[in-house]
Amino acid sequence: MTIRAFKPSKKEKVGLLHALALSNDPVSASNQLVEGFDSSFIGRIVKQAQIKQATVMKTAGIDRGTLSRHTRARTKWTGASAIKVYNAARIIDAALNLFDQDKQKAENWLNTPAIALGGICPADYAKYPLGQEAVIDLIGRIKYGVII
Repeated sequence: MTIRAFKPSKKEKVGLLHALALSNDPVSASNQLVEGFDSSFIGRIVKQAQIKQATVMKTAGIDRGTLSRHTRARTKWTGASAIKVYNAARIIDAALNLFDQDKQKAENWLNTPAIALGGICPADYAKYPLGQEAVIDLIGRIKYGVII
């Protein structure tokens, strides 16, 4: 009888979070949030995801004035703002994964009213308290076929 050791294959890391060097692990992500993100972080999300800046800003709950101030002053996204932009990246990453990296379908879904969110677009719903978590939860339920 031959005994073999199990050697799991390493899954290639792909996706927006990996491209942005963001952790999906809560402990590492918390450390990243404490450090904050540079002022160009939303621009990096737009460039990597190839999704319109307006959609990224809506998903993050960040208005144009706030983005302009951060960009002009080159201030980091810290505190609650860092959490918003991090969760926006998570939502966009999850939407891209849901649609097999089809950027157009993911963006259309983010901007289309969802019955499960009370007829509100996921990108708009994300600005509500706990809205970002609700959108991520909805994507998971759709992905795994949970009736909503």
